[in-house]
Amino acid sequence: MIKRSMPAYPLFVKDPYFSFWAKTEFLPEEHVIFWTGKERSLYGFLRCADKLYCFLGNAEGVEKAEQLDLSVTSFTTDYKFRAGKAELSVSFVSPLLPEDNSLLSCPVCYMNYQVSGVENCEVIFAVGQDICSNAQAPVCGACAVTENFETAFFGRRHQLLFCEQGDMVCADWGYWYLTGERAAFVDGNALSGLIGWGEAFSGTYFLLSRNRQTRGTVMLAFDDVASINYFGDFLKGYYLSEHTIFEALEETFHNRKEIDGRLAAFDEALCAQAEKYGKDYYNILTASLRQSIGAHKLVKDRKGNLLFLSKECGSNGCIGTVDVSYPSAPLFLKYNPELLRGMLRPVFEFAKNPVWEYDFAPHDVGVYPCCCGQVYGFAGNTQYASLFFRGAEQSVFPVYVLPATAKIFNDGSQMPVEECANMIILTTACYKADDQIGLAQDNLPLLKKWADYLVENGLHPENQLCTDDFSGHLADNLNLAIKATVGIGCFAELLKALGRKEDADKYRKVAERYAAEITELGQRGPLPLTWKEDNTYSLKYNFAFDRLLGLRLFPQELLERETREYLDRRQAFGVPLDGRSAYAKTDWTIWTASLTEFPEKQREFLACVDKYLREGSERLPFGDWYDAVTGKLIEFRNRSVQGGCFILLLEEDLCEGREI
Repeated sequence: MIKRSMPAYPLFVKDPYFSFWAKTEFLPEEHVIFWTGKERSLYGFLRCADKLYCFLGNAEGVEKAEQLDLSVTSFTTDYKFRAGKAELSVSFVSPLLPEDNSLLSCPVCYMNYQVSGVENCEVIFAVGQDICSNAQAPVCGACAVTENFETAFFGRRHQLLFCEQGDMVCADWGYWYLTGERAAFVDGNALSGLIGWGEAFSGTYFLLSRNRQTRGTVMLAFDDVASINYFGDFLKGYYLSEHTIFEALEETFHNRKEIDGRLAAFDEALCAQAEKYGKDYYNILTASLRQSIGAHKLVKDRKGNLLFLSKECGSNGCIGTVDVSYPSAPLFLKYNPELLRGMLRPVFEFAKNPVWEYDFAPHDVGVYPCCCGQVYGFAGNTQYASLFFRGAEQSVFPVYVLPATAKIFNDGSQMPVEECANMIILTTACYKADDQIGLAQDNLPLLKKWADYLVENGLHPENQLCTDDFSGHLADNLNLAIKATVGIGCFAELLKALGRKEDADKYRKVAERYAAEITELGQRGPLPLTWKEDNTYSLKYNFAFDRLLGLRLFPQELLERETREYLDRRQAFGVPLDGRSAYAKTDWTIWTASLTEFPEKQREFLACVDKYLREGSERLPFGDWYDAVTGKLIEFRNRSVQGGCFILLLEEDLCEGREI
């Protein structure tokens, strides 16, 4: 019997517009879905002894191959089937090696296959035109022959770059490529004649890959032509900025065995490192890795600086959201800190524009895929509303060009303490990870302004929005006060690294004073939700970077008392964020596990998240906001925040050689 290990299984994942998943354990019983949950026409067939079997996608009227096995590694999802006398193994590969920017950004995924038990067979892969756009639209396509394979390709006939922004959408531009021994761009009628299936798709176009070798590789690729509108510069993807899509296909084809070996070596090392935390942790990490990386797009700005831009998937579609980068950071700090710097650079860039009139950090830099300036918090300004929102549609008006006098933002919709601390903490974490101080040095005036904001406003935050306000806003939010304290302590570390010891000491003393007040409150029992509410609690996951970065602002005894309290409040699927509701978050649950030095306590937190993966109600990519009692997903799917699940491994790396 094949057991569930996660709510949805990544098949081909590269970026927010190249992300296809299986929503059940049995591959031929359901349609493939885009990360949003919308069905997409991707089908796999095996023909042997003149009989057609379906192994991918619910191809109506075709006998389904019998699925024998399913397994998941860091970068592959692997299946075994029986079809008559034949046995078929397929491995869906998403080469997202986080340490290799070129491989990570090369817009090609592939399926390795092997057939045994029969001599004459054909492996067929078909991709429908619904991957080209959000609604039915005319497409054009063709086929090209190269030395090693044929390539069929198609895209919308009318291409308009960046014509769709927002959350639950795919790209309405760009071209898809499918390779095989033989490949064709065909309509449904021709598909029926060629492979004996497709009568229901008259008028619909497909890419078709046909392969007679018993072992081979089928590649799927996407050239989005332009990837990101970066403050008026139309940027191509990192890999395609220096290569063509056919070079991407050829390079992947020639190097696929080497790539498979590198991916396997990474996975083996990950499995070994996760083993000390129990079998649950490896499953959580494999559910997180491809999703977290694939919710970003890697590009370079005109100066050659790396930009790694997240899409706030399943929540509001913003690009470069600071409080999404913060929870995702552990994955990237562990394997490639430059990717985290690539998340921070756009925020610094936008904050230098006059239109951002505040003394605190922005929330985002636009709506994916357009970095045109923060869009969060326009609600109170009707004068500018039509520039940005018209029903469900959003524009890409260049917010960044407006003068400070425009005053387009609603003050009450900002996240001042949250984002100031996030930016300072993440900048410091980048420095601590690889000893490179340049990002902080280049943006020191902004960092100082934000640190001063925290000194003035961080210990007792006013009523304001924060990243976990699912049950309402709060004044005197104690978890925010902890984050502000850690942020001030981090700024002291940056100043010390820059040789400004006197200034560093000043900020360090403020952080120590704030930490002492919070610690004193914790002597009387569990730290409450706010400074003014006794007999309450909330997950104080913001302690995490105090431990990770060796700040030592808070005593370990306090953290141990807190984590014991949280476990006492555990429900079937996790620990609620606070006592006001049963809302739980996967990223913060595992961050909380990182606060304790006791492995048995860590495993209790991990078991909650693993249970949610295996038994939660929604069959969609790994969601992070759910009900701790029922396991029902509330919102947020396919988000990059799951990179936070790597925090235990990051802690090992950063804390190696020093006491914590």
